[in-house]
Amino acid sequence: MNRKTPSRLGTALAVAAGLLSQPAPESARAEGIDTTRPYTVVVGPPRGFAPSERVDARRTGQSKSRLPSAPVDKWRRHAGGTIEVPPVVDESGRIYVAMTLPEVVAYASDGKEIFRTRLGSAPAIAPPVLTSDGTLLLVTSAGTAVGLGRDGRVRFATPLGQRGRDLDVAPLSRSDGSVVIGGRALVELDPSGAVRARASLPERAVGALIEGPEGTIATGEAGGVYVFRPPNPPKKVGTFGGPLLRGAALEGGRTLLAVVGGKSLVGLDLKTGLTHVRAGDVGLGTYDQPVTIHPRGFAMVTTSTGLLFGIDAAGNERLRMVLDKGAQPTGPDPAAAAGTAAATGFFNASADARSSPALLVDAEGRVAFARHNGRVGVARPDGNVALASERLCPAPVAMQPAGDDKLVVVCRDGSVWMLGI
Repeated sequence: MNRKTPSRLGTALAVAAGLLSQPAPESARAEGIDTTRPYTVVVGPPRGFAPSERVDARRTGQSKSRLPSAPVDKWRRHAGGTIEVPPVVDESGRIYVAMTLPEVVAYASDGKEIFRTRLGSAPAIAPPVLTSDGTLLLVTSAGTAVGLGRDGRVRFATPLGQRGRDLDVAPLSRSDGSVVIGGRALVELDPSGAVRARASLPERAVGALIEGPEGTIATGEAGGVYVFRPPNPPKKVGTFGGPLLRGAALEGGRTLLAVVGGKSLVGLDLKTGLTHVRAGDVGLGTYDQPVTIHPRGFAMVTTSTGLLFGIDAAGNERLRMVLDKGAQPTGPDPAAAAGTAAATGFFNASADARSSPALLVDAEGRVAFARHNGRVGVARPDGNVALASERLCPAPVAMQPAGDDKLVVVCRDGSVWMLGI
């Protein structure tokens, strides 16, 4: 939906380049205001197969496009530098990759490089996000929000008044065209890139900002949960009671799910602030983060030892799969202590505690995974696992859906893989 509104966007490319090459000032501002010239604002949910980290604004990991049931390598590119944050994918299948160099590169669905844009002297510190009108928004370590058009040109560059880890939370693109950026504080930008709200948080946010029923949800590193709805300051609605590393996912309209301390899957009710432990420590390594929400309404987590569990709201196990060779099912030992590996029928063959990228799931229940050891594949609803590779790359960073029967995987070494059928 389009509507006319007075313009606040007057940033010239030369000015934007100057902003990007300089440290952010103490107070944030947007560049250039022209209230006499109208411009078109596009509103509505951001379009794309994966417009943000974890696919959608609730961070569920649910793919609207079909995941490949038997994925194979379709093409591979090297971005020219290392990668630390997930890519995003627009509605045409175009893939945007931000690197640890101050550059972002766009690839067509066939692997052809479309553009490569330099972000001044500072790289992206947070995952990129697509806005309602298709603008690619990146937050740099120097504290600047940069908006790029489909042609790779700078549309705006807004100093945020923060920098570094105080900005590394995945931004939230909202349906009104605005974007919320955060870390130590929350900053809301309007569709033109101008700052329209700002608020401090009692603790540094982690993971990703979430679109909640009452406003933007931020999860703190100590476990606090805050809801931000300008002009009101952030309101604390509860706490997970322990440290979070990669944030939470929203199940339904009121339950946040997160892994706390690597050992417990915990739900928090946004209405009451009450928490409940959905799954505790089962002695099979740490839980990977964040949580993925299955379309049938239960949470999915993997362990560092290569097991996948699906747990419903009552704590019942709905799904169990083996994703790594090291985790082999055995017969449970009735004499073993409850919650141990022997009691649950699994042994820990390789206790590698490195975290793996979060899962993806489609409407038919196919689950895509990329393990920390480079093993990548898709687990089918019947329990069979179709491998794309035993070792696609040494350190996968993230996966994103890229269209029907397409899956893109990015790796720390800078490689970008398209998998399909």
